[in-house]
Amino acid sequence: MQARPEVETGKIRTVVLLGASGAGKTALAEALLAAGEERTRPGLLDADPEALERGHSLSLAVASTSWRGHRINVLDTPGSADAVGDAYPALHAADVAVFVVDAVNGWQAVHDQLWDACEALALPRVVLLNGLDRERAGYQHHVDLLRERYGKPLAPVHMPMGLERDFDGVIDLLHLSAVRRVEGLRVKTEVPAERLGQAQHNREALVEAIVEVDDDLLVRYLDGEVPAVAELAECFEHGVARCELFPLLCGSTALDIGTGLLADFLVEECPSLEERRQVDGALSAVIFKTRSDPYVGHISLLRILSGTLQPDDSVINARTGRPVRLNRVFALQGQEQLPVTTVYAGDVLAAAKLDDVRTGDVLAAEGTRVEPVDLRIPRGYHRAAIAARSTRDDDRLPEALQRLLEEDPSLSAEADAATRQLVLTGYGPGHVQTALARLARRFGVDVEEVPLRLRYLETITAPATGHGRHVKQTGGSGQYGIAQVEVEPLPRGGGFEFIDEVVGGVIPRQYITSVEKGVRAAMERGVLAGYPCVDIRVRLVDGKSHRVDSSQVAFEMAGALAFRDAATNASPVMLEPVSRVEVTVPDAFTGDVMGDLSARRGRIEGTRQPRPGRTVITALVPEAELMSYTGDLRGLTSGQGTVTIVRDHHAPLPAHLRPATREPAAATP
Repeated sequence: MQARPEVETGKIRTVVLLGASGAGKTALAEALLAAGEERTRPGLLDADPEALERGHSLSLAVASTSWRGHRINVLDTPGSADAVGDAYPALHAADVAVFVVDAVNGWQAVHDQLWDACEALALPRVVLLNGLDRERAGYQHHVDLLRERYGKPLAPVHMPMGLERDFDGVIDLLHLSAVRRVEGLRVKTEVPAERLGQAQHNREALVEAIVEVDDDLLVRYLDGEVPAVAELAECFEHGVARCELFPLLCGSTALDIGTGLLADFLVEECPSLEERRQVDGALSAVIFKTRSDPYVGHISLLRILSGTLQPDDSVINARTGRPVRLNRVFALQGQEQLPVTTVYAGDVLAAAKLDDVRTGDVLAAEGTRVEPVDLRIPRGYHRAAIAARSTRDDDRLPEALQRLLEEDPSLSAEADAATRQLVLTGYGPGHVQTALARLARRFGVDVEEVPLRLRYLETITAPATGHGRHVKQTGGSGQYGIAQVEVEPLPRGGGFEFIDEVVGGVIPRQYITSVEKGVRAAMERGVLAGYPCVDIRVRLVDGKSHRVDSSQVAFEMAGALAFRDAATNASPVMLEPVSRVEVTVPDAFTGDVMGDLSARRGRIEGTRQPRPGRTVITALVPEAELMSYTGDLRGLTSGQGTVTIVRDHHAPLPAHLRPATREPAAATP
């Protein structure tokens, strides 16, 4: 197979496509590939069986095309709330982010999340309003809402000629010219008279945004001079590279209108890597995606940050300090593997079977100092307990799960010591189910979801006294231990205190620790439903011993019996875990979400507006009411709500909700 042509850094643009599921990212990616010189076939990117089953992307796909002497690498990211975690590492591999926005549904919560992530990385951004041919598509109100949300720097560069069935072209606002698609060709025309007024209005907004990034142009503009198009274009390009301007383009992938204009914009107006950072010098690269295959093993996707790479190069993993040999490298075109020769900074490629590497690692030539990469992948908040279906699956689960977590860092897993369950945490029910499907398909490990246990606790609410008597005589040496304790509640979070107040030696010193050991064991077993007791002070105040028959075991038993007797009479209560919840929703859903949180026994603490049109609701909610909350919130807000959940404290559980007995614990995974 012929090697992929070499392209130098200045002519490489790596673009990451971001946005909500259904906005048309994959369709746009394939339209860009089809428009390029290689004329790539459709259906190249979404080949994952789980993605085909669900009808939308579930993981990052990579491909490239040639356009006017440049290479455009396309990183197509998933946009569903259950899979968006793949987008965050891809930001570190991109020169520019294109936010694909559906012209019907508009800006979504996931756009806000990813916009903030790009802001933190100072990544240039472009907005593409897609699907302007669809019924109920809009343009001007989307532009106005986005400028209200993000200010003047978000500037309209394109404007549609018509909407819905009438959409047949795009107006270039800077040059006040129009482009129509006629019989598959782009034809440049004048702006129709009926569109001229709106076009001039939007061009004025564009010019104002441009001049505000250059003091000289701004002064001249305020004095009444409109700078020449050439000056505006040069200033515009610098503003995009410095994240001072965020252009808004438009089009329709279904009609293939605007695709070529976007490709032109990427190579002409957007910066290459060498315009944003130093790329000369020794080789360095970041791993922005890890894939696991049961036959091939690890496939690592790399972005070259500096220098050049050639097959068989040796580098050092900055995290481990260990050498890594790049003896099998190639370019990805969807699922296809293309040979490579020299790969320049700014390009992306793949490497197979690299030892001890993971997403986020930086590989560099020996002796090169590199900065670590913070992927900043948001945590998931949907917790699911899982268990292997058979002993064979149980034996193979740890390795398979580790490989799955390396592939998808937005997933996490822990063996919960309190409940003795293996808990998988992701972005929602779909995320977890996809993970289980991949475990079965790729690694042959059959895993099921089981009921999630909560970390209930027990405590007391009043002081009380208890007696413990363990006296037995069955021939030979007997058992003799008697203890009397007093218990009292401690403030929440106080833990456990044991105080020895025995006087007169009624319990010999060597048995005091045995009484405490017995008390601790009884606290672990609980007195109401078998959950651990917390926040209790225990005073050992009296007891009796026998010169011959007393022993450590006897006083352990006496201590346990004394505590149980006292705690049973100390008005014991159960404590349930409570989480702090922050829900971000469009303003229109605020009332519904607050009502739903209240119905879940939540206590609303307040609201705030981080940006126009969005409200953040803060509440304390029992964990028992949050088992399915991530999925329920999407249904309540039409997929536009997001949530963060952090464990906060334990609080008394209403008696009528108290479980009868503690659920039996499974074996530790």
